[in-house]
Amino acid sequence: MTRIILTRHGETLWNIEGRVQGSLDSPLTEKGILQARSLAGRLKNQGIDHIYSSDSLRAIGTAEEIRSELGLEKLSTNPALRELAFGEWEGHIWQDLRLAYPDIFKIWDSEPHLVTIPSGENMHLVLERAWGFLQEIIKGHSGETVCLVTHGITLKLLVTKALGFGVHEWAKTPWQHNTALNIFEVEKQQWIPTLLGDCQHLDELDLKK
Repeated sequence: MTRIILTRHGETLWNIEGRVQGSLDSPLTEKGILQARSLAGRLKNQGIDHIYSSDSLRAIGTAEEIRSELGLEKLSTNPALRELAFGEWEGHIWQDLRLAYPDIFKIWDSEPHLVTIPSGENMHLVLERAWGFLQEIIKGHSGETVCLVTHGITLKLLVTKALGFGVHEWAKTPWQHNTALNIFEVEKQQWIPTLLGDCQHLDELDLKK
């Protein structure tokens, strides 16, 4: 059995500003760093053998907090774990885009899997690259526990696939908030969820305010 731990990066500046990130980047906020450290503390006793991250800096920053807390020597990065590329939309405010592209957003709000972003990707392409990489991880780390740090849409698509749903059914799975935690036990291509979209480790941050 291989254990797969899937999570998302901490809060970023563009998350707060409501900007599209995609393949572009913005730094973790102070809160985002604290979220990552809280997640790292929660994962300390999970027996993680390896950690992988998207090569985006916001994911690397989150993964580094986990690596440091766990005392792992190496953090590996891979572009397959990147967020959906939003092409021409990246860096823009979501609300401004809604006003500029009403026809596209009418589809995006109900059937986002049918949308290919101008000069960007669609959900099928994202899932193909991310799921393919995840299969390589399982083959290469049989019997081990591996943590992967990725992004909101990419993470939600991976969880959707792992639960046996199609891309068009992605609304059936929980939204992945910053540092949301998902744990699966994988045995012969059977994915058994033990935790989904959990953010219990963030409760302590709220109490400290």
